[in-house]
Amino acid sequence: MRELKKLELEYEGIRSSISKYTSDGSVINFLDGLKEQLKKNDAEAISYYIEEICKWYDLNITEIHNNEFVINPSEHDRNKKILEEIRDSLKNSENVSEDKFMYSKILLSHSSSDTKYGDALRKLFIALGLKNEQLIYTSHPLNKIPIGDNIFDYLKENIQKDIFVIYLWSNEYLKSAACLNEMGATWIVESDYINIYTPDFDFNNTQYHNCAVDTKKMGIILKDDERCKIGMVELKNKLLERLGLTIDEQEWVYHLDEFMKDIK
Repeated sequence: MRELKKLELEYEGIRSSISKYTSDGSVINFLDGLKEQLKKNDAEAISYYIEEICKWYDLNITEIHNNEFVINPSEHDRNKKILEEIRDSLKNSENVSEDKFMYSKILLSHSSSDTKYGDALRKLFIALGLKNEQLIYTSHPLNKIPIGDNIFDYLKENIQKDIFVIYLWSNEYLKSAACLNEMGATWIVESDYINIYTPDFDFNNTQYHNCAVDTKKMGIILKDDERCKIGMVELKNKLLERLGLTIDEQEWVYHLDEFMKDIK
């Protein structure tokens, strides 16, 4: 896309201007995230980071102009204009493209030993507006496989292309034949997925690298840090869009903070 090429060319100049003006961790994180997503050519994530940087400029542009130590405020005006033009162009491209593939359910594929993290994820998804019948999470009584159903038949019936899979990787997950079979079933139907890792996960495990799914795909490590937080924001935006959900931003911030406490 022409807009992304322009952004690549302008990126270092934009970053330099902003980082000289402020050391604000949030906008610096957005800039770092934008650079990473430009490498992956992920238009959806790029749009998110551009939007957040534009919001930062909206809040700070007046102060930038009034700051006697800013030698060339017009440089920031130019940055702001470029980012807004690219943001609007990306939005228009999304609007004229085909409808994005929608999910019907989420499967939280996990080992029963990792319910601390599974429960935290479940609580966050329910806060987003996900209904119990839209989540398959066998460690919770409201999302488990119904009594009387054969577990393999139930999964076979529900694991379709329109299900979104969260692989909660742990060292115990790799030891579980049931977990690996579940992963294989979702891989066969080509379900969309994300890799989420427990903090102590061993990335050098050869069994992990021999799995069917793409282990080089960027994921989220459940640590109490900014990288995890940003990853969860990206996941939230994807789920809201693909599941047709909405959440008040203030409410989301509260639940995200609670999630970070739960995994600490």
